[in-house]
Amino acid sequence: MKNNKEFDVIVVGAGHAGCEAALASAGSGLKTLLFTITLETIAALPCNPSIGGQGKGQLVREIDALGGEMGVIADETSIQRRRLNTRKGIAVQANRFQSDKEAYSRRMMKSLFTKPSLYVLQAMVTDLHFENGNIAGVKIISGETWFAPVVVITAGTFLRGKIHIGTTNFSSGRAGEPAADHLGESLVKLGLPIARFKTGTPPRVNVSSINFTGLERQDNDDETAPFSLWSEPSLFETRPCYITHTNKETHRIIKENFGRSAMMSGIIKGTGVRYCPSIEDKLSKFPDKDCHKVFLEPEGYYSSEIYLQGLSTSLPEDVQEAYVQTILGLENAQITRPGYAIEYDIVDPIDLHPTLMSKSIKNLFLAGQINGTSGYEEAAAQGLVAGINAAAVIKGKPPLLLDAETSYTGLLIRDITTLGITEPYRVFTSRSPFRLNLRMTNAESRLSEIGFERGVLSLQKAEKIRQRENCMSTIEKKLESYTLTPNKLEDVFPEFAVPKPSSSVSLAQILKRSDVELKQFVNQIPEINDLDKLAALEVEARIKYAGYLVQQQKEFDLQESMKEIPLDDSFFDNLPVAVSHEAKIKILGVRPKTVGELANIPGVRASDLALIIMSVKKQHHKSARADSIS
Repeated sequence: MKNNKEFDVIVVGAGHAGCEAALASAGSGLKTLLFTITLETIAALPCNPSIGGQGKGQLVREIDALGGEMGVIADETSIQRRRLNTRKGIAVQANRFQSDKEAYSRRMMKSLFTKPSLYVLQAMVTDLHFENGNIAGVKIISGETWFAPVVVITAGTFLRGKIHIGTTNFSSGRAGEPAADHLGESLVKLGLPIARFKTGTPPRVNVSSINFTGLERQDNDDETAPFSLWSEPSLFETRPCYITHTNKETHRIIKENFGRSAMMSGIIKGTGVRYCPSIEDKLSKFPDKDCHKVFLEPEGYYSSEIYLQGLSTSLPEDVQEAYVQTILGLENAQITRPGYAIEYDIVDPIDLHPTLMSKSIKNLFLAGQINGTSGYEEAAAQGLVAGINAAAVIKGKPPLLLDAETSYTGLLIRDITTLGITEPYRVFTSRSPFRLNLRMTNAESRLSEIGFERGVLSLQKAEKIRQRENCMSTIEKKLESYTLTPNKLEDVFPEFAVPKPSSSVSLAQILKRSDVELKQFVNQIPEINDLDKLAALEVEARIKYAGYLVQQQKEFDLQESMKEIPLDDSFFDNLPVAVSHEAKIKILGVRPKTVGELANIPGVRASDLALIIMSVKKQHHKSARADSIS
């Protein structure tokens, strides 16, 4: 019977990390077993029913370039598509799609169940199995053992999870699902470094009980490019989202009930998500703010529930109903599911190698929220890397080590495994000094060859990407070589001829202007019509960013040359005003001795570092001049 239970890789947990890990492992040709507590919640979207966003959209594109599934499924189940930060540069623009949450789960199930050599089993894993001191599989709640020399744990928020609604709390991994208490206790006994984190959700309300009159409407952006090069059109028509706001009465009710909040009363001990605070946190930290945005987002095309993004809470149900009904449009709102907070165990990722293998237990990989990260996208990216590296162990291949210079996935893994975390981690473009290079539009040129080499991206897809890259390069060269004299420019593009140039200009030079788009040159270069939307944006980015990339390299060289410059106490009294509050707290807490030490402080973002380096440079030059005069 043991032969029927032997696999190359076992993945525990079928959230976004687990699904990508299992697909990557099976895609490498390995016999892979994926465990899930319930089949119905595979790849669930238990919190916000959306994929993408700032930094997160870039991760989804990287997952797609490596051969993962998230982007494909987000496209095919989308009910609204938008591109964020369109008034800023392409490097920080990102897709954010609302998905039909039930359809997303079903579509992922289809990918899993049709993948050769991948097996899915509904069962609760309770412990790891060892033979001769080496990991050799897992045990499930029925007492059975399933065997594999490599195990990937992607337990999400289930490890000893506890839900809080006011002063009521109970064991649960997510609302309506059991916690993985046995597995959590097993990891503690194994000596892994455990910490306690917290996240939460807002209430959902019945759509028929909402008055949308007077609310700000957000419609689908038809021009937004898909996440994936391989997806089919969405199965659904689009749905609008809406924006409303809290008000003084809302705040009064919440503040008067702070003592009944599990978070504010101290019942919850876990560290929460600073970048996605509960409504109680917002009112506590910003007491003078009169209102906060609330986004009304549909849970699905056919769903009757609306997700109230911005109202995450651990208050009792009666208080939730009272404050929700003070908000414009929600005066008669009927709550279908109350918001709740959830505490859960994580394994401190400082225990992980950059491969995501545990330093404590050989051939045990961890990915997703178990590593203290926040978000579906961060989880999926880690799962993909963990699955690739689990396969590499079995095949005896070198591990995949992504770096921060070439991907946000590499940045994420570097940060959590080398710096450690004290709060749930999420990716932002501002975390990376290389963000001009890490565009949503160039993920394929950075990562697709890696996906192909690792067996996750098919040969057919890799060939199409190479052809696409050649097409973009050809168009880029034509833009640079196609020139117009000043008079010809005035005839063909009168809107570009003011002020009139003194000599001939290329189309590439014209495209550098912020108000010019590539599609305006279709008559001169018809091949532009052959580009998909992402490729067209990438060609624009390459032209528009050429000068900025040169300047960025100069900044890197400057930082390197200044890393040994000492920082005296007076420096900390005069940090640049524009440096973020978070960075100032981090810097003052460490009080680094050199610029190099300052650059390595977790929480000091690239934008903050650039400001500080320029300030230090000015002070250094000023001191040098004073010394030369004296």
